[in-house]
Amino acid sequence: MDLKTLGIRTLVHSGFPRLLHRTFYPDRVAILMYHGVVREPLDVDDWCFLNEEDFRQQIQYLKDHFEVVTLAEVVARLRRGEVRRPTAAITFDDGYQNNYDVAFPILREAALPATIFLSTGLVGTAQTVWFCHLIRALAETTLPRLEWNGFRIDLNGAAARARACARLQASLKDLPHARLIEELHGILKALDEETDRPAEAGSPFRILDAASIRAMADSGLIDFGAHTQSHVILAHLPPEEQRVEIERSVAEVARLTGRPCRFFAYPNGLRKDFDAASEEILRSLAIEAAVTTISGANNQRTPPLELRRYGIGSHLPLAQFELLIHHATTQLRRMVSWDDTAPPYAS
Repeated sequence: MDLKTLGIRTLVHSGFPRLLHRTFYPDRVAILMYHGVVREPLDVDDWCFLNEEDFRQQIQYLKDHFEVVTLAEVVARLRRGEVRRPTAAITFDDGYQNNYDVAFPILREAALPATIFLSTGLVGTAQTVWFCHLIRALAETTLPRLEWNGFRIDLNGAAARARACARLQASLKDLPHARLIEELHGILKALDEETDRPAEAGSPFRILDAASIRAMADSGLIDFGAHTQSHVILAHLPPEEQRVEIERSVAEVARLTGRPCRFFAYPNGLRKDFDAASEEILRSLAIEAAVTTISGANNQRTPPLELRRYGIGSHLPLAQFELLIHHATTQLRRMVSWDDTAPPYAS
């Protein structure tokens, strides 16, 4: 164990994060962002897919030390200025089938609510989010390296492939969506992967089906929000195309759940990934709140269409999880140099 890790564990064991939270940040809400929760580790590690045991430990910590409320309650309390104790909300992006198969039983056992944001054009199909095709192709290729855009990318070993995956995703996300898909297909072809290969039942990349969505909605524990139709980065689209992506997704969430859709999550969700047109469309559809992937806490001054979240991904030690959700990471970063849980990409 290095000195940095030892120092973090010592701070956490001392109760520093909880003390800091109660003393300096009692009015701030932590919104957690998850994606997939898997029983078996992926062959090529990806930040978005957290293992089941880590998720179970994190949920238990939240139950023991936070008041976990719905996203609707977060918005209401922030509006009224009624946050007085450690408060959190749990969210999931994309809508993987493992949200129902793996995460939901753990949430139900703990009686903690959550919100799942659906890429509605993929629901009930064998298709999946574009970057999942890349993860699978890199896991299965026998190539020792990939030639792409003048770069030679090392694929020799699982760690190198995970780095390559993060690097490729980051580069592709800078492209307009049509160009992104075109470049992705070129990469998949180079890796000898089918561009339209389905995500089979049981795959960690499989998207939720309608029956699972309705069962969670009917449980009273899980709310659903929209995440566009095709998981496209909105700022890459003109306003009229943004409206189509958002409106159809919002309408489909209402159809799937039998309840009005009140919440939205921006795909990728950084400040550069949505714009004033995106927010205006959400207002016109009576969306009450939208969540970003911008890391940070929320208080009464946080715009409801720009709520911040803490990204929770794979290989996050419980000590760092505690520091993050108690809003202590910023303070610690001022004292020592360390890399927090900012993902190599967000979805």
